Amino acid sequence: MEIGPLTTRAVLTVKEDDSLREAAVGMVERGVGSAVVLVDRKPVGIVTDRDVMRAYAQGADGQTRNVADYLSRRLLTAPATMSVREAAQIMRDRGFRHLVVVDDAGALVGVFSMRDLVVGLLQEIQASASASA
Repeated sequence: MEIGPLTTRAVLTVKEDDSLREAAVGMVERGVGSAVVLVDRKPVGIVTDRDVMRAYAQGADGQTRNVADYLSRRLLTAPATMSVREAAQIMRDRGFRHLVVVDDAGALVGVFSMRDLVVGLLQEIQASASASA
């Protein structure tokens, strides 16, 4: 099974110069754990709820600090054709909770999250159980 159909396409996007607070408020309002940072309409990084919590715990002023100051630049993008199992392996091995999914031109398609991963693995388990019944 490929991650494309499971990928969340309604993605919160921010700019590097947006305040950390703006990103945090956007995540809370949308009920998501990440925001993809775009430059020239292409993903260059991701800021997560953990990044925001770490920043605030370290005393950051979310009004004056920018997303760029706390950006996870370990951005690894994935094609929509990647298998669920390969995505799971990458997420486990690299400690990621989100994979940014892009098209062949590098444009943002969506975000594949741990939640999406669970759905995909459950679908694979169900399909396997049905095939052997």
